[in-house]
Amino acid sequence: MKFAVLRSMSGVVAAVCLAAALGCQTSSGIRVIDPKGETRELTPEEVEQMTGGEAEPYLLQVGDQVQLIFNVRNIQESGAPWDYRIEVGDNMEVRLSSDTTEPGAYVIDYGDVLGISFLSNWPLNMNRTVRPDGKISATEIGDVQAAGLTTKQLEDRLTALYEKTGIIQGDPQISVNVDFANVDRLESISRDVTVRPNGAISLPMLEREVKISGLTVAEASKAIADEAATVLKNPPTVGLVVFPNINTVLSGMNTVAKVRPDGRISVPRIDYEIQAAGYGVDELRSMLKEACNGLIHNPVDISVDVVQATGARIYVGGEVGVPGVYPLDSCPTALQALIMARGPANSGRLNSVIVIRRNPDGKPYVFKTNLRAAMSKGYTENDIPLKPFDLVFVPEKLVVRANIFVERYIDQIVPFDNTLGVSGTYYMNEQQVNTKSRNIGATAVVTPFQAGGIVVAP
Repeated sequence: MKFAVLRSMSGVVAAVCLAAALGCQTSSGIRVIDPKGETRELTPEEVEQMTGGEAEPYLLQVGDQVQLIFNVRNIQESGAPWDYRIEVGDNMEVRLSSDTTEPGAYVIDYGDVLGISFLSNWPLNMNRTVRPDGKISATEIGDVQAAGLTTKQLEDRLTALYEKTGIIQGDPQISVNVDFANVDRLESISRDVTVRPNGAISLPMLEREVKISGLTVAEASKAIADEAATVLKNPPTVGLVVFPNINTVLSGMNTVAKVRPDGRISVPRIDYEIQAAGYGVDELRSMLKEACNGLIHNPVDISVDVVQATGARIYVGGEVGVPGVYPLDSCPTALQALIMARGPANSGRLNSVIVIRRNPDGKPYVFKTNLRAAMSKGYTENDIPLKPFDLVFVPEKLVVRANIFVERYIDQIVPFDNTLGVSGTYYMNEQQVNTKSRNIGATAVVTPFQAGGIVVAP
């Protein structure tokens, strides 16, 4: 019997110590628990301030459906703005024309029509077309190479040749003008083309393709002009009229995506899945914009709209009838959440209900409130209004936790012969819990003593 009483005393002392360590006396108000485990009383205003007084944006959840629409920013129906960058699939008109800004620098090419005038010998005036061999037939002197010369160089050559003939006395005073550049030559290069998947276009007469994807209209015009200058005597002026096709391409990405059980969505052309559950619409839009970087060359405007929402949810766990996930609109406060979860269990500690919440900055807050009076008398001063993704947790009563402590630790630390035993009934906080029952006739009863001590009655 002595060992049995000692064993009972050990269990009681451990239970009382555990109760004191865990804070058996709780405040009747709402408290916040910091990372060190210390608590501080809060007013309702402070609760709202810490967790965001304004309504938080809706966070997407599994089962939600979102409509995604992709467009290139600032695209105009009448044409592309100057900052638009050419994309694969864009159609364009490429038109080449002669650069006549410096007539003296123009290099004669085949097909050009030349006007040759003699100031003092006008009967020798002639109009000649440069033949494919680059020559013209001049009166009295025959074939003269013209292609590859500027008009000034051809004037000097003709002057020297006519002076040798002797048919002209004095300075021939010859002038050469290009009446018509070979329009057909430039037109044969001009084409309506579409940017191929490799980002390049091909034009007749050009030896190499020109890669223009990712270039602005001005940059693409210069790239085409530089390549054309390798086969033409004169650098041409290139005009581009672009008909963007990228919005048609992006339309293949437009979709109504459903948030899968893993919390992700799939978007065409994006080669990885996007996490959506737990994020707001603006956050999802930013992630999609980042995913589009490198996909096309222009900034993308993305429209994200929730077309079907499963509704905000909260989580209820601990010592309740049915732990689980519940819609927020059905249980907007912690007390109503407990009722939705079929009420607290007998082992639930209502004076220390925990509410875990993420504030708008992502920082978690842990609140502790006393709902005992709310459940028994209807006093709701300490009830906490819930927000999406709040976690409501009802811990075990200290007496139950003390009982588990005795069962798991005292029994293993103090070795007793199984032939000895005790039928122990412990009374703490006016709650009765049976712990051990073995076949022996002794009974130990422990009751709280007003002076703080413990009375053991055999």
